[in-house]
Amino acid sequence: MRKPDLTPLLPLGLPAGSVWRVWAWGLGLAGLPSLQFLAAYSRARGDLFEYNRLTGVRSLISGAKILPFPQLLTGVYTGFWALAAVTPLAALALYLYHYQGSHSIYTMRRLPRRRELWRRVLTVPLLASLSALAAAGLVTALFAAIYWGCTPAAAL
Repeated sequence: MRKPDLTPLLPLGLPAGSVWRVWAWGLGLAGLPSLQFLAAYSRARGDLFEYNRLTGVRSLISGAKILPFPQLLTGVYTGFWALAAVTPLAALALYLYHYQGSHSIYTMRRLPRRRELWRRVLTVPLLASLSALAAAGLVTALFAAIYWGCTPAAAL
């Protein structure tokens, strides 16, 4: 899949490739804390069973119930919230980029379309926040499928 061209959405002279790398790293690092769900679910699912050492068989404990799904999600969204919280700093960095070297903020302010400066400063950080929200939704859907699909019906 080809990456969309971010060049029209970025300050003049800023390479889109480096922005894509930062974006990908940000989403990847934001997703790391969500992996704690797998550890919490594995622990909670393991508590549903007992192991008989004589027969070597694991069996479901009678009346055992797994923790509720929302309780297993504790801390899963921390990275995504952190990414969304950092995006205003990215907008500030993009704004300050116009002041570096020959990147004239005054030229941007004199363009016929007055909103061009703000479009180039705010669009990518807003897209990053929306992608963090979408990734959190996908992670929730994936973990819900794991929870409902792998938990024995008697333990729900």
